[in-house]
Amino acid sequence: MGPYEEAARILADTNKAVAFTGAGISAESGIPTFRDPGGLWDQFDPAEVGTVQGIMRMVETKPHVLRDFLLNTIKIFETSKPTLAHYALAELEKMGILTTVISQNIDNLHNDAGNTNVYDVHGNLFRARCISCGRRYPLDKAELLKKARETLEEGEFSLQKVVNIMPKCECGGMTRPDVVMFGEAVQMLHQSFKTSSECEVMLVLGTSGVVYPAAAMPQQAHQGGAKIIEINPNDNSFSAFTDLYIKEPTGEAMPKIMEELNKFVG
Repeated sequence: MGPYEEAARILADTNKAVAFTGAGISAESGIPTFRDPGGLWDQFDPAEVGTVQGIMRMVETKPHVLRDFLLNTIKIFETSKPTLAHYALAELEKMGILTTVISQNIDNLHNDAGNTNVYDVHGNLFRARCISCGRRYPLDKAELLKKARETLEEGEFSLQKVVNIMPKCECGGMTRPDVVMFGEAVQMLHQSFKTSSECEVMLVLGTSGVVYPAAAMPQQAHQGGAKIIEINPNDNSFSAFTDLYIKEPTGEAMPKIMEELNKFVG
């Protein structure tokens, strides 16, 4: 039995599968990773663009560098689209096989593809969080990117310009992107661990397995008795307990698995 058929057989036999996704699945959409060679942390000190305080300092000390960084980031998100792997996960949810996506990414691509139950443990760039009342609410991605580009391209660069990109909350407070910066708590951690421990199958897609506590999710699933299917073109990051490893990009492997799966459930 080939690996795609084996993965399909495992998925066809459950209605409690969970996907755990990392930077690799987003990299296939054209979003650079943080830690790989040439990634964000090769270009910037995490203390600068990885914290609110660092960004505020950069506005004062390196405004042109920060402005170029933000404009380049906007361009990346304007052109990035879900891959076939994202759409496969959405289809698995529609089929009643996949219950949840636990994502380490902040790009909203799982939602864009059609998944409705996504735990963004590192937050979501296209969700606002009120600094005053703590309320969270989704933002229109296209509108936010358009406003951000227009704001940054007009006139002198300033902290106030950066602040004005985000909408005001209904309470009147300022909002910020609801992403986890360095030193901030991971989001939905309890729910993610609980879901991992209760699932029957975990698809591990494009993650290096080095960013904790999120990287502990596959082990939690394994300890709960779940079968672990890992798809990663680089390394088997969870080789100690992976039941099936497919050394391919997720966007190539997932459509092949779905093709086999449709033979069983179609």
